[in-house]
Amino acid sequence: MFISQQNNVKGLATEALNTDFYDVMFGSINTNGAMSTLEKNTLNHIIRVLKNPHQLKKQIPILPAMLVKLLDTLNDPHADFFTFVDIIELDPAFAAEVLKVANTAKYNRTNKEIIYLSKATSLLGIAGLMKIASTLLMADVIPCKPLYYQLYGRIIWVHSVQCATLCELLAKNEKQNSADAYFIGLIHDLGRIVIFNYISEGMENNFSSLTPCSREYKTLMTEMSMDMTYFIAKEWQLPSIYVEALKQQRENTRNSLGELLYKANRLSENYLLFIKKDVKEDDYKALQQSLGINQKIFDEYNDLAPVISDSIT
Repeated sequence: MFISQQNNVKGLATEALNTDFYDVMFGSINTNGAMSTLEKNTLNHIIRVLKNPHQLKKQIPILPAMLVKLLDTLNDPHADFFTFVDIIELDPAFAAEVLKVANTAKYNRTNKEIIYLSKATSLLGIAGLMKIASTLLMADVIPCKPLYYQLYGRIIWVHSVQCATLCELLAKNEKQNSADAYFIGLIHDLGRIVIFNYISEGMENNFSSLTPCSREYKTLMTEMSMDMTYFIAKEWQLPSIYVEALKQQRENTRNSLGELLYKANRLSENYLLFIKKDVKEDDYKALQQSLGINQKIFDEYNDLAPVISDSIT
């Protein structure tokens, strides 16, 4: 189920993994030497839980019933507008957020407050509802302790929203489903969050001093994070379109949603290195061109990314 450099799972064709995100978190210094004792200890800590199905399932957050119903309804050809309204009414927190978003300047162009869920739902549309639902889900998974939030929670959250936003931009440009695109972009790093939550709880005294610089460590952490996200998607029994797209991040061939996520994740991770000045502007633009992302979307993303970062405290 889980992949290591020595033991690839049948059916997954591993390609060279990009470790940009760990370069963002821990710095761009990468050595080819042996891992430090602390690096080995953290990896062993993760491997122990990955090999224990009971412990593994305890680490996986529960998928909210509301989101399950939304996903089922999206795939129900007989569902109508009122089906979504009924789902929202059953979850007070979701309903409150739907009304809050519907009353922002982006959706409410009048001076009258929107108080009815039916009106709010019609304004937001399916893509808007999925965006709110998936954001509420991720908010429950992100670590709450201030130390861990500052160490890794905030940067993962910022990257997830930035990646989801770029997924949405690419989907609209390519006439794909923007709700699917935003959702997959937002949840693609769930495994990374779960792994770091587990490490921080089990190695509280040492984790804050972890500053890995070995390439092997960053590669293995990247592999395990991706595998964990794939495992969570399967455990949640998400629609196959999402499960396949996540699985294909380790493969050489991808479907349209998998390719869209791959492009958005690569560029949004590289953006974080670019703003840290760890990547030159020419190299950042070269990646954009190699990924086939057009200039209009590239410019729009670069305008939106800092706004997203500033909005997440």
